[in-house]
Amino acid sequence: MWQKLSVVFKLKSPLHIGYTPFKGSVVSPTRYYVLGKNFWGAITKRITEFLKNNSQSDSSQKYNYKNNGREVMENFKFSNFYLYDGKTVYTPSYTDGGLKYGSIPQTEFEHMFIGSRISTAINGKSQTAEDESLHEIEFINNKFRDEKANIKDVKIAGYIWIRDSAKICEHPVQLDTNSITINNFNIIQELILGGESKYGFGHVEIDAVGNNIPLEINSSEPGEQVIVTIENNKPLLHHLEYLDEIQFEGDIELLTGRVYYDPENEKNNESKNFDNAPGRNISKVKPFLTPGTRVTGEREYKAELNYDGTLINIKKRRTG
Repeated sequence: MWQKLSVVFKLKSPLHIGYTPFKGSVVSPTRYYVLGKNFWGAITKRITEFLKNNSQSDSSQKYNYKNNGREVMENFKFSNFYLYDGKTVYTPSYTDGGLKYGSIPQTEFEHMFIGSRISTAINGKSQTAEDESLHEIEFINNKFRDEKANIKDVKIAGYIWIRDSAKICEHPVQLDTNSITINNFNIIQELILGGESKYGFGHVEIDAVGNNIPLEINSSEPGEQVIVTIENNKPLLHHLEYLDEIQFEGDIELLTGRVYYDPENEKNNESKNFDNAPGRNISKVKPFLTPGTRVTGEREYKAELNYDGTLINIKKRRTG
């Protein structure tokens, strides 16, 4: 069985959640929400470095990101996390009037929360800009102005599921107020999410755990699985595995990204080369309906929530 926790983080710095393919050769766009997979990676890193730095064993032992990542995958599941201003969670929705976030048009959302920065690489010898190095990075701002022009912190809100009696490297995972701990270490106190950390991006800290948030995910936790009901004509909050039979209004994305290793390849014994070039490999490309898309028609579906926030193994619920 699983325990479902609502979690809110506060952005301490801008946040860049990159994705491929890019919009162009110069601009690095950001997603306007954080994938569950980003949380899996960030928490794996935090746990691994804590356990290694506090280990009494041989100090030359390597950081075991891969094995710990597998154990986090087996004991945690993460929803997508969406921007939150304390009142509204800004989830996407495809409407007749175009794509909206919360109840506002995409352009207004971008004006409130999205910024960009232009940088260039400098040639050390000539002290001039390197050719073709001009680069624009888009990001989610960590501050915004409310309707009264007051400057407020940007937050992100979502859910974490934790398996009952979860353990990482034989260390029990404990739940407490505003914390998820291993050996009294709060593994969600501070995280680095997404890309461009060399610019100081991606620093978030815990704001609240277990509070009511205006984000409803219709899930059940029967045994080994977390099952999400996909409600007709309501915007998806996750990427939903694409099937030909599903009728929908919205968009399809070929979901992929850079990885240390691909769990899907590992299942098929195809992950040998991943350890040799961490972060330089691309996971298998799969089509998914994007968050904000509405499933239409008379059929209703249930799907299994994967560790990374995607919905897979879809089953038809009923036929009208």
